[in-house]
Amino acid sequence: MAIVWYVLIHVSLGLIFYQAFTFTNLGAIYTAAASAVVQGYAMWEIYRMTKPKFDAAFIGTPGSDKHKEQVREYRIRLLRLFGLRVSAFSLLTLLVAGLMRGAKV
Repeated sequence: MAIVWYVLIHVSLGLIFYQAFTFTNLGAIYTAAASAVVQGYAMWEIYRMTKPKFDAAFIGTPGSDKHKEQVREYRIRLLRLFGLRVSAFSLLTLLVAGLMRGAKV
């Protein structure tokens, strides 16, 4: 259900800032920055929910080399998810902004 809210937020961003979010380099940077802010909060929510479960699932002593490696892999997975979400929602926002300007898709 939360994904629906993020879709609506990005559609709203595209409708409001359609003059700034263009299919140019600068417009793409603006769109990616706006998406990064919105998805940063989404990733914080994901981190807040998954970190206790991640810590509870680890068997062994915290601070060991194996634990540090698993924490590193966990952070890399979260970073990849952040990159995927930013790029996907940036494209959605650009598409909505383009439709608002009257671009043919």
